[in-house]
Amino acid sequence: MSARPRLGRMKYDIFISHASEDKDEIARPLAQQLIGRGFRVWLDEMELCIGDSLRRRIDEGLANSSFGVVVLSPSFFQKEWPNKELDGLVAREDGKATVILPIWHNVCRDDIVKFSPPLADKLAAPTSKGLHHVVDQVVKAVTSRRRANAGHAPTEQRLPVESEKGHSIEDLILQVIDRVSELAEHGAEPVTGVRTGFIDLDGITAGLQPGTLNLLAGRPETGKTTFALEVAQHVATVEGLPVVVFAPATSARQTADRLVCLTGNISQARLRIGALSDDEWGRLSEAVDRLGRAALFVYDSPDTTIAEVKVEVGKRARLSGALGAVVVDSLQELMGGVADDSAAICRELKKLAREYNCPILLTSHLTRTVETRADKRPYLSDLKEVGEIDPYTDVVLFMYRDSLYSWTSLEPDVVEVIVAKQRESGVVATVKLALSKDAGRLVNLAPPDVAGAERPNLLAAQFERGREVVAWHRVLQSVQEEHRLAAVSKFQTAVTEFHQIGGSLESETDALGVAIPVPKLSDGTAVPYEAGRLFAESLADHLLSRT
Repeated sequence: MSARPRLGRMKYDIFISHASEDKDEIARPLAQQLIGRGFRVWLDEMELCIGDSLRRRIDEGLANSSFGVVVLSPSFFQKEWPNKELDGLVAREDGKATVILPIWHNVCRDDIVKFSPPLADKLAAPTSKGLHHVVDQVVKAVTSRRRANAGHAPTEQRLPVESEKGHSIEDLILQVIDRVSELAEHGAEPVTGVRTGFIDLDGITAGLQPGTLNLLAGRPETGKTTFALEVAQHVATVEGLPVVVFAPATSARQTADRLVCLTGNISQARLRIGALSDDEWGRLSEAVDRLGRAALFVYDSPDTTIAEVKVEVGKRARLSGALGAVVVDSLQELMGGVADDSAAICRELKKLAREYNCPILLTSHLTRTVETRADKRPYLSDLKEVGEIDPYTDVVLFMYRDSLYSWTSLEPDVVEVIVAKQRESGVVATVKLALSKDAGRLVNLAPPDVAGAERPNLLAAQFERGREVVAWHRVLQSVQEEHRLAAVSKFQTAVTEFHQIGGSLESETDALGVAIPVPKLSDGTAVPYEAGRLFAESLADHLLSRT
């Protein structure tokens, strides 16, 4: 058992405020586990005796506790005494010292906003992730806040900083056993970190893990900034966690415009000139409302340095209690100083992630070396061109768009997110996302396995692309004469299969005035891109064989 944490002269480390309806399910088990971790806990049933004055003992508990864990639930909102306890804890917070540690039980961010907007801005531990997760978050918060509050407390109450930095293997093993047992008892959680909103990616990485540096790298136009802002708005608006975004390359107004378009699925071009459709005006209102209630902070100074990032992250962490995620776009924008280099910056960001126990998502450009290969998908070795940054990264994601290199790409509106490295699990894989060029969004693909998940069908993107099936005369020019004989059979097979699915050939004139046969389905729409490309090539071969 680890030594009892010392929190100055306070009689109790933690005061648990809760509604009586939540005692058996949350308050009592939480108190027992915190006591098992070595903390001194005030819980009414453990401290009150027959004949005691309820109000007096609660006031004493509040006055003699360093921190207050508040179990916010529907029952809590309706009870008088829990609200008085909360008022007492609020009175002790002066904007510098953090006292209140909220727990959300069967409530969402909207419920908290209605009850107390200031509380909604605090990072909370949801009981939906299991009691062990809640205990871990409380322990981490008390430990970090003890150090943070030490500089603001009066001399006689200043909190001592632990001098011992090592950990007993016995304590570590016990924590592993406790964590695994808790997960097994309450069912394994597929996502243990902060959800990004990309379902398949979260299934591989288990979310953005606290205390990790996550690198997102790729060539220009692959969607790095879009991905980073998608994650930022999801964590802030859906997960309800505070997020800090550093975007030195663009103004805060431009970043806000993109966030609104991403959140509301609104055309960037139409938003820029104010020519929104009726549906988009409604979505704009919803997006503004969601973002307006989110704890999302954007820094756009073009001269941002790693030192300034550390200061602002520390400030926001103290004001919010904790952070859900930090997004830095990009590594190259922080490398403006003469003394700065990529390795040193990544090292400081990794330390920052551990210090505030939050995930950091860092974007980075890759050099043209990637494009000298036949397969232009990035590899881990490509990071060496950026600098010695790999040792400091916990997760490496690469962005790749095949359509940037091939006009005949079968997936023109698809972005690949390549999970190239995971320090903890070692699992590598590739996730495909759909690119909505109009709104500049990245969204999930494939059938949904989560209720309400937005996952457009990949065939729809190919179907739309079929309308553009590369100018047919260009395909004609690219066919080699030696393939004529084989092309005849290939064409006949394609025509037969095409008619079997109810297709027809219609003559259209392209931009160059060339009459071309266009394959169309019975409803007048063009064939899916893959089938259309095959048909175009076979038709081109056939026509050429007759010349």
